[in-house]
Amino acid sequence: MSGSIISPYSAPTIKGTDIPAVDGVTGQGEELAFNRFPTASGNREINASSKRDLMAQISALRTSAMNQGGIRTANTQEAQEAKQERWAAVKEAYASKGDGRFEVMGEVVSEEIWETLGREGFSNKFLAIQNTKKGDVGRVRVRRKDVLAWQVTSDTKVQESRIRQMWAYPPEFYIPCYILIEDKEIEQSSADILDEKFQDGLEAILVKEDRILRALFERSITAFNDLVFYTTFNPTVFSSIRTQVSRWGTPAQTMCIAWDVWDDIIAETDFVNWWDPVTAHELILEGHLGRLLGVDIITDGLRYPTLQVLQPGEIYIGGSPITVGSKIIRKELDSRAIDTYNQGRAARGWFLHLIQSMMVVNGRATAGAKRL
Repeated sequence: MSGSIISPYSAPTIKGTDIPAVDGVTGQGEELAFNRFPTASGNREINASSKRDLMAQISALRTSAMNQGGIRTANTQEAQEAKQERWAAVKEAYASKGDGRFEVMGEVVSEEIWETLGREGFSNKFLAIQNTKKGDVGRVRVRRKDVLAWQVTSDTKVQESRIRQMWAYPPEFYIPCYILIEDKEIEQSSADILDEKFQDGLEAILVKEDRILRALFERSITAFNDLVFYTTFNPTVFSSIRTQVSRWGTPAQTMCIAWDVWDDIIAETDFVNWWDPVTAHELILEGHLGRLLGVDIITDGLRYPTLQVLQPGEIYIGGSPITVGSKIIRKELDSRAIDTYNQGRAARGWFLHLIQSMMVVNGRATAGAKRL
């Protein structure tokens, strides 16, 4: 199993320099802590003698990563020197006035959050993505006219509607985020402060969007299909969930699982025989665990604990994105530099926001299961 391993929290660089704006892997000589795990070889491949061993090593990799505070850079002298350079750049940008450096830093943090959202966000795996131009009206084509649909309203609440026409027009909503750095944090904090703020941004945006999609699925999975309850996830349970979707003529395509379900998959011989491995790059970067009988398996278990949204034992499965629903992007993630000095708080930072709409247009294409 091979692939290019990059941290899920890898770093963009501050414009005009080689200094990463966020602590992570730059590809300039730094060594991942991944390479120090007993499961990994020097060429960043996962050591395994069989599929079953490989599945177990994935669990070991995740455990090691969580115990060490996430998949991160190694504590080498070069990495420490780069960290100090980044820290100096953060302090200089924070203290700057009117030269645009602080604004640029916010832009690259915003770009990295947006990239991570597209790479790891569940909505990009389950829903068809549309982009709208200024002046256009966002709409979703409804293939079946006798379905229940669920849309997110402007206050990010899930609303049910009956669709009998050709088009649906989901309302647009904001996902806002404030990232603030206080003066005392600059005086007291370590060189990891920008990485901490990057994580704050992911918590506010990535987690919010995933929770919205989870709420949509919670409403849709029982409209036409039965919620499957299980004690141990086995091939019978998997077939039952998959059949809930495929019986309507929509082949199941993506399955999202809480991490504890992976332990059940490892224990089943049939799952081992059916499982198609993925590259280490997909595993670490996207949380993609492989495929079972053509169904992609994804998880949030490889994220930091604060970025996980699934509860233990939860499973959601969907058909092809075009049959499930759409995410319509009106405005990509935008960053504006702000300060709160005039409000009596010594802090500078950025206000980030995006405008989009989300809709599940066909409950027949979604199903789910929960552990008893």
